[in-house]
Amino acid sequence: MFEGFLAELKRRHVIRVAGVYSVAAWGVFQVVHTIFETLGLPKWTSTLALALLVLGLPVVLVVSWVFERTPKGDVAVTPELAEGAPKPTLSRMDMLLLAAMVVVVGLAGAQIGGFLGGKATILGSGVPDKSVAVLPFVVFSSQKDSDYFADGLTEEVINSLAQVPDLKVTGRTSAFYFKGKNEDLREVGRRLGVAHVVEGSVRQDGDRLRVTAQLISVKDGFHLWSKTYDRSAGDAFAIQSEIGAAVAEALKTKLDMKGKPARPNRDPQAYALEITSRAQLRRLGVDDLTAAKAGFEKLMVMEPDNAEAYAGYAQATITLAQHQMNVDFGEATRVSQAAVDKAIKLNPNSSQVWLAKAVISRTLGVRIGGAQYDRDLEQSLQRALALDPHNSSALTQLAARLVVTGKAAEAEAAARKAVAVDPLSRTAVMALGKALMRTGKLDEAEKQFRSVVALYPDFAEGKYQLAMLLIERGRLDLAEPWLKAVVDAGGEPFIVFQAAWVYNNLGLPEDAHKAVGTIKESPGRELAIAGDMADRGDWAGMLAYGKALEAKSKEPFWPIVVFQGAMMTGRDDEALAAVARLRPDLFTPQASISADDMDMPLGVAHVLRRNGQTAQGDRLLDGILKVTEPVPGQRQPNAWRMLRARIYGERGQTEQAIAEVEAAYAGGWRTGLLFEDAVWLDKEPTMVSVRDNPRFKAVMAKVRQDLAKQRAAVLATRAR
Repeated sequence: MFEGFLAELKRRHVIRVAGVYSVAAWGVFQVVHTIFETLGLPKWTSTLALALLVLGLPVVLVVSWVFERTPKGDVAVTPELAEGAPKPTLSRMDMLLLAAMVVVVGLAGAQIGGFLGGKATILGSGVPDKSVAVLPFVVFSSQKDSDYFADGLTEEVINSLAQVPDLKVTGRTSAFYFKGKNEDLREVGRRLGVAHVVEGSVRQDGDRLRVTAQLISVKDGFHLWSKTYDRSAGDAFAIQSEIGAAVAEALKTKLDMKGKPARPNRDPQAYALEITSRAQLRRLGVDDLTAAKAGFEKLMVMEPDNAEAYAGYAQATITLAQHQMNVDFGEATRVSQAAVDKAIKLNPNSSQVWLAKAVISRTLGVRIGGAQYDRDLEQSLQRALALDPHNSSALTQLAARLVVTGKAAEAEAAARKAVAVDPLSRTAVMALGKALMRTGKLDEAEKQFRSVVALYPDFAEGKYQLAMLLIERGRLDLAEPWLKAVVDAGGEPFIVFQAAWVYNNLGLPEDAHKAVGTIKESPGRELAIAGDMADRGDWAGMLAYGKALEAKSKEPFWPIVVFQGAMMTGRDDEALAAVARLRPDLFTPQASISADDMDMPLGVAHVLRRNGQTAQGDRLLDGILKVTEPVPGQRQPNAWRMLRARIYGERGQTEQAIAEVEAAYAGGWRTGLLFEDAVWLDKEPTMVSVRDNPRFKAVMAKVRQDLAKQRAAVLATRAR
């Protein structure tokens, strides 16, 4: 029966008509879709065109079944097949056209359903109905700081809705990704995994404020609620609270403001200043941070009981000192610690206060080192998450901390939770990438870093993390363009120093010198000068320079510079005295090693051992070995293998040292010039007992050969 039906379809030319129509309609749609996109028409217009073309197929099939065109050009009803006449059979062309029709219809259905190319336009069943994203409010005024004010107001609405227990609220970073982008709301909903969005606008005119807000269903674009607020600027705090309550009510849930103290008599100028300063703090640019620091400082005077003003001031100050290196670190540490301690006393139940303390502890752990900062960091993050379990920033910082301490599985879980809350957060995605690196999933980690670079082309940290992964894989030539892009854009001094290190490894010292020459602010500029002396092997000059700068500043870099210069020139007493001024704990039986800072304790151990203080030196070496102990199921970072190799070399355990070097080489290690010490591994003082071993010399020869090939590749790329 089925064969007979197919034969009848062929006789009536239905199959051929269907195939030709399907292929032609698909071609027409591709042209229409391209034209619609070029004209900037809404995405639903393309979907409608495709649906109409698909609906036309059954009409064409019915007409083809009933009618046929005669040789004279007339259209007539197709006659029935005479009894006994042979049934037509399907040719190869008929089969191909039939297959083409099936494929095209399937593709059309998939595209309408939004299953192709990540362009879904219909919400999947996994999106909870009680979910919302607050898009950045559009600014319709030229008043000073209006943009910051609108951003701050948006963030306050997000914070209000985050108090709803059963409502999924997209994190701030992901919502702000769409700022200034004219995206279809269905696409926004798909990418953020929400069923609703809040969008609005802000217009300031002197003391008058007009805020318009609306709640929109992502699925059909219907407005579930909208309102315009014409108030005085002093009512901004009330407006954001009312918007949050109205949205919660529209979604049939309840806003819970427990733990969020209301300030009905608050100075309107203070509220505006706070949300503006917070928006500036989020942007992290040097001008933004400087403005935020000044704003929070003014707010501390206006509202001396405002805990979050002190916390914001502390975070802005320490961030300027760490990332921009244009603030004296000693003074920044003193004032930021005092401010955050004051904030904790004023309101120990604020997650933002504990996050600020975590930022300070993290910074001090990196710049100075010491287990006490690690403990403070972990405790602060735990307090912040206890108060706000879905805080993406706290989850991201916790994930980063767990990576450093070797708890890769826990780090990945925390990072994935942060990404679930804030799917387009660049810091959350990078934390996930770092966790994946630690578990050995380098390909997946690279995809995460590349996604950050694609989403945020101007984000220097994303390019840096991608470069560091490529360096871990031994591809300095592929990492170089990403680091160069950061240097050319005037990136943070720390990343510039990393770029110079890569250039020196590649045998391109002029490029390294040019890179550090881009650093203009102090103390980064002075550190660049000291680093240049180390690169040239001028250890005596570096020592004198470091001593002169230490006498002028409490910047923790200078004792380290003095230590390095004194150690390399054999002035051990001066070297140990410099470290004692910065890290007196390293000379006590209770000395503990931080995962953030192991190079300096290793150098101290070397100097102690060669001066007969073997017990304390071994205590430090054992501490480093404990921190870098391999964990089953985790990838050992190449830098940690180098630390272990140097410890074994210091102790004369040649076989163990060479085994670590060979394993590191197999894992991608090619940075034979060490970053912290600015010397090649085979010239490093701890490796004296290993230098002449044939196996060790063979590995170092291969490293230099590989780097020479990569240098040639970099130069060849430039010559194109």
